[in-house]
Amino acid sequence: MGGYYETKKVADVLGLPVTVAAMNVMVNGVHWHDHLEILLCKKGKLYVRVNGVEHRLDEGDFLTVNSGDSHEIYDGEPGNLQIVCSVDKEMLGDMQDKKICCATVGDGVLDCESGEVRRAAAGMGLPEKTLVRQALSEMAYLSVPDAGTEKEMGVWKGKKTQRESREELCRMHPLRQEENWNRYHMYMYQLLTVLVRHKEEGEKGKHKKHELLNACVSYIHTHMGEPLDAAALAVEMHVSESTVYRVFSSQMGMRLNQYIAMLRVNAACRYLEESANKVTDIAYSCGFTGLSNFYRVFRLYVGMTPKEYRSSRRHVGTRMMFWEPDIMKLNRYQSFDELGMEKEWLREPMP
Repeated sequence: MGGYYETKKVADVLGLPVTVAAMNVMVNGVHWHDHLEILLCKKGKLYVRVNGVEHRLDEGDFLTVNSGDSHEIYDGEPGNLQIVCSVDKEMLGDMQDKKICCATVGDGVLDCESGEVRRAAAGMGLPEKTLVRQALSEMAYLSVPDAGTEKEMGVWKGKKTQRESREELCRMHPLRQEENWNRYHMYMYQLLTVLVRHKEEGEKGKHKKHELLNACVSYIHTHMGEPLDAAALAVEMHVSESTVYRVFSSQMGMRLNQYIAMLRVNAACRYLEESANKVTDIAYSCGFTGLSNFYRVFRLYVGMTPKEYRSSRRHVGTRMMFWEPDIMKLNRYQSFDELGMEKEWLREPMP
């Protein structure tokens, strides 16, 4: 694991055991949580690394991230769309040393033939992949407020306090309508029915195995602007340098210097988009030792110079400050409202 521990489910306004959110996650740093998460790619593509293994999700692909699994999202593009579903593990029955293997990519890919047998036994007329996509899409559709609802409430106009806005959003939430509430639960149990059919034996003692990686990644995030290498981490973690190298290669699927470079480049991208700070200042604040090194690494990972990136991606957003103490603020995403899409698009059939 690593980065930060996420305590709340996304879109957890009504206290539901299964929640969904339609959004575009471009960068979400390494984190983990107790709930199970399903990522469905509706538009574009995204890359997800789970316990060090990289997965590419194209339109129609979905991936299940089990409780306690370290994962991150990266290399997303503006205008993409995903549905993020969070499931309380209590809804899945006994999950002690168990995992859910239900996806279209990586381990646990749904087998078409066995899926045919399962749905026939259950009296269902659709393949399991379709059932998952349908459930997630319909739940997202039922959860998204009508266009302009939040602005009408003054959420974005500063007319209400955060608490007042949340209370009014909860009161006007689409799921407050009885028909929507009932349909949401119908699709929720459709999703759970498929998930529990794919429960398998998991890795015993998984949480303890990731403790060192968790500590290393947390240290890297909070000291991004400082010199970072295996020697510095070894001193802080009271382990050998070889242990640091090994934990990154085995559990992150990349070398330590690669991870540090990716983190710094992602932070620099956010600064370039959402601040007017000079490129030189951004380079040094993100931990690069010189401007030429910054340009070289940035071009390697992004494919263009920092100035070209700023010109092509500049938008009005939350102004960032250097030495951001909250690593979650380095995440980059667009809400469904910001994407300017119609709700009906969520119901578009997937491949």
